[in-house]
Amino acid sequence: MTKQGAPKTTEEAAELLERYAVVANQAAAIEARRNRVIARANQVADTKALPLLAELKQLRERLRPWWDKNGKALTKGERKSIVLGGCKTGTKAARATLALEGDDFDAAALRLKALRWAKGLFRTRYSVDKAATLKALDGPHKAKLAELGFSKKDGEEEFFVEPIAQAGTVTDARR
Repeated sequence: MTKQGAPKTTEEAAELLERYAVVANQAAAIEARRNRVIARANQVADTKALPLLAELKQLRERLRPWWDKNGKALTKGERKSIVLGGCKTGTKAARATLALEGDDFDAAALRLKALRWAKGLFRTRYSVDKAATLKALDGPHKAKLAELGFSKKDGEEEFFVEPIAQAGTVTDARR
């Protein structure tokens, strides 16, 4: 695509904007089609995989009691797994997790915070609430915030082009 200069007249700009709307709608139609095709492929795959996943779960449930009864003899107590029938099977230690009676970790963090010896057992994260601080710059603490280095940076003007659909036109095709 060759780079061309800016339009010199409003009519030329209108032509470019019409072209922009057509191309943007073509791109949107392609993206919409892609999403429909992906959704359909996911639906087909899920439909085919669901009974297989259910069968795998059932097979695993049937094999577990067999392993519990025979695993030590098969591994001679030296390993936790074997290769058999095209599969590696056995047991492995699950990762340890932290449990808490009542499961209220937020309340527990507050209790730990009060204990000097527990200082390394909880996290405190501080961050500036930018929206609240921006609003506060218009309030009574403006000077104090300025002393701390805060200021309001106005947004720059940004050029944009957004196609709009008009009924019965080419740009209406994406609906």
